[in-house]
Amino acid sequence: MIVAFLNENTLGHTSYLPRFASELRRRPELGIEPRLLDALPLPQDLVRLGDTSIRGLRKFGLDFHSTRWRIATSRHLRRQLDALRQREKVDAVVLNTQSMGLELEGLDRSVPVFVGLDATFQQLAASPWFAPNLMSRCLQPLTLARLLRLERVLFSRTHRFLPWSVPVKEALIRDYGIPTSRISVLPPSMTAPPRRATGGKGGSKRPRLLFVGGDFLRKGGDLLQQCHRRYLADRCDLVMVTQATIEAGPHQSVRRGLIAGSAEWRECWETADVFAFPSRLETFGIVLLEALAFEVPIVSSRTGAAVSLLGDGRFGTLLDSVSVESLRDSILAILESPDLSEKRSRQGREWFEREFELGLNTERLAGWLHDAAGMRR
Repeated sequence: MIVAFLNENTLGHTSYLPRFASELRRRPELGIEPRLLDALPLPQDLVRLGDTSIRGLRKFGLDFHSTRWRIATSRHLRRQLDALRQREKVDAVVLNTQSMGLELEGLDRSVPVFVGLDATFQQLAASPWFAPNLMSRCLQPLTLARLLRLERVLFSRTHRFLPWSVPVKEALIRDYGIPTSRISVLPPSMTAPPRRATGGKGGSKRPRLLFVGGDFLRKGGDLLQQCHRRYLADRCDLVMVTQATIEAGPHQSVRRGLIAGSAEWRECWETADVFAFPSRLETFGIVLLEALAFEVPIVSSRTGAAVSLLGDGRFGTLLDSVSVESLRDSILAILESPDLSEKRSRQGREWFEREFELGLNTERLAGWLHDAAGMRR
């Protein structure tokens, strides 16, 4: 069974479908042959449509960049899909996200389409993703009209929805009237690393506080760095994994250019004593899964899917308000109660193994794909 995976390879989306595709290649007994198609880079004839913006208008959405970028990437993927279907018989299509399927209108309806998504467009429209200021919110009925229409066209021909989290599933039911029978939660997944040794710090003499976030400011790295500098430098070291150019202070270090899954990346997780994630804006928060998998005690804002991922606080500390002081208090509470933190982290690891382990979720995806092929026959 040949399945086309249409991948939005930006930000946290980059690793979502490739991990499932890689696992399917590794396990031919599941009977799925993946064909991974990436949205980026755009071909030259679509660069202007997708990448250019009009200075002074973008902040209001009046250059329609959000819509144009999604149409350009979706059009690029549709071309690749059409070319693939000329070479091979494609039995199903899996998208991540719905932005990658806005140009699928007219696709043979005998080909079942699965749509993965970390948020609906209506959810994004209610957040700063699409509306960073008052004027852009007032203009949204104009600037997002085409995007919302194309999303509904795609949803009308979707065989099964694969939301990343329960809140997105609830939004599909509430805002779009999608029947529960057509929805199956399929979160970002990863292979479980070896279990963490009790009290393991990788030989570190001082506790290590870890931050991971490519977008340093949006992920709240500046708040954490300020908190560490002001209150925690005498208690622990701060390791910041980011793409941003920032200056490290006393007992702080910056790791740039780390690739997820690399030895250096694993070392950061394996030697961490606390993972702090005071993010200001998220749709999901994949790094929280990594922290659960590596059994690192977590302090997180409530943004994105954090409440769902951390079991409403059972598997990590959720901040009611994000500030330098609330970060300080929560981090110190973990450092001063290692036994309680270790117990919570073990429970978080067990939760990860049930819900987010790559092998298990790949089997679930393969089952849904085979069911769709059987219905088609």
